[in-house]
Amino acid sequence: MNCKNILLNKLSRMNILMKYSSLMILLIISSCATNPVSGIPDFVTITEQQEISIGASYHKQILEENNIIKNKELNDYFQKLGESIAKKSHRPDLKWNFTLIDDPTFNAFATPGGYVYMYRGMLNYFNSEAEFAGVIGHEIGHITARHGVRGMSTAQVTGLLLSIIQANVPGGQLTGNAFNLLNVAINRGYGRKYELEADQLGEDYLEKSDYDPVAMTAFLKTLKNSDELEKKIAKEEGREPNIGYHGVFSTHPDHDRRINALGKLKTQDSKNKSNKEKFLKLLDGSVYGSSPEEGYVKNSIFYHPVLAIKFNINDDWIFKNEPDQLILTKDKDTMTLNMDELLLDDLENGLTPEQYLKEGIKKTSFLTTNKLLSSEDFSFNNLAGHTHLYYSESMTGSSYSRFTAIFDTNNSETKPKVWIIRTNLSDLTNDNASQDMTKTFAKMTDSEVENSKGLRIKVIRVREGMTYQTLAKSSPLGKYSIDKLRLLNGHYPDSSLKIGDLIKIVQ
Repeated sequence: MNCKNILLNKLSRMNILMKYSSLMILLIISSCATNPVSGIPDFVTITEQQEISIGASYHKQILEENNIIKNKELNDYFQKLGESIAKKSHRPDLKWNFTLIDDPTFNAFATPGGYVYMYRGMLNYFNSEAEFAGVIGHEIGHITARHGVRGMSTAQVTGLLLSIIQANVPGGQLTGNAFNLLNVAINRGYGRKYELEADQLGEDYLEKSDYDPVAMTAFLKTLKNSDELEKKIAKEEGREPNIGYHGVFSTHPDHDRRINALGKLKTQDSKNKSNKEKFLKLLDGSVYGSSPEEGYVKNSIFYHPVLAIKFNINDDWIFKNEPDQLILTKDKDTMTLNMDELLLDDLENGLTPEQYLKEGIKKTSFLTTNKLLSSEDFSFNNLAGHTHLYYSESMTGSSYSRFTAIFDTNNSETKPKVWIIRTNLSDLTNDNASQDMTKTFAKMTDSEVENSKGLRIKVIRVREGMTYQTLAKSSPLGKYSIDKLRLLNGHYPDSSLKIGDLIKIVQ
């Protein structure tokens, strides 16, 4: 079937022939190119030059909005490894770019024109160079098969993105709608068919690069196990699971389908390289979880070295570190911690935490429906504070709200600040526990700030007597240490350690 017939059939299936002028149809019919992977005519309305321009525009935005890992050795390794795999791909002549994003998100993604990104949160879960190379190959596959460009082209025809490319700019420029489409692809992937094709291309590129192709399946199992552990934890914590990379949304094949689709004729070959020890040694010392600059939890204590504050977190409260606030939840109750700056002039004129709370509440309509039950001093750890407890009753029931203000004014190097803790309580069952956590709020010492490096991966060799149970006893990962350590090393749910192997722990 020729390109003209392919496109007319596609238009017929989408039932949009009547919506477009003859000129638009002629433009679409002329939009044919040979797919680099399949070698057959493909439906695209975007040239390769425009594709490259799209990727470059989006890359600029990504660099503006994200921090890149500050590890030249690791960045150079990613770029070199990615280029070596790309040379074995269907589009070796693209100018390929590989970027490591310093973020705990468990994800990787590709954008048109040769741009591949991986988050630190995924990087730490590979257990060999072959596994790492497999996911790189998967993302390269999205680009070589032009999945993003094909999706944009279809969207143009259906009228969703009629102005992706500004026609008056040679090479094309990326508009807001196209950014939105790429953002969807990053968060949700490219759809079932394309994800499976990218898996198979990743496996193919692995084999062409002399890596063990079984490694692709091995990491897909890690992805599946990551989701299983998150579901287990979420169920015990009474919340919805937050599951991640390429397999969670309705547009994706499930993990089992992806695993079954791969390697049916593949067997592990000892001649193929894995480079397990080389890769793990590169990860030694890398950041695990949130970066120190964002704050992190270690041994059930939250530390924020930039703001020089810390406080304890009860194990039965769920903690979430968001960019603009800290959130703790238990049952139906929620604590949120926000920070605001104070005017030095107000402090010099006698502003107190109690006055701060009164003025803040007075400026809202909160008091019209809530009754003040108690007002108490809340000064601990050489920090001045005050707390108010309010009661609310409505047709749907009663509830409580506690507001606490803690002044952070004893640091000559930063502006004075106030921490506002609001606790929404369905009843008073968790009120004492929430106050006990708030009472631990304190300034970090100079030595704590200086030595604060967050949680780090440490690569060790398994020796006699080591088990996940013994390693978990000294782990800062909390209640699920055994499960988390097993997942980190590809041993979830119940595999054991082998003497002499290198493994990752967290310190």
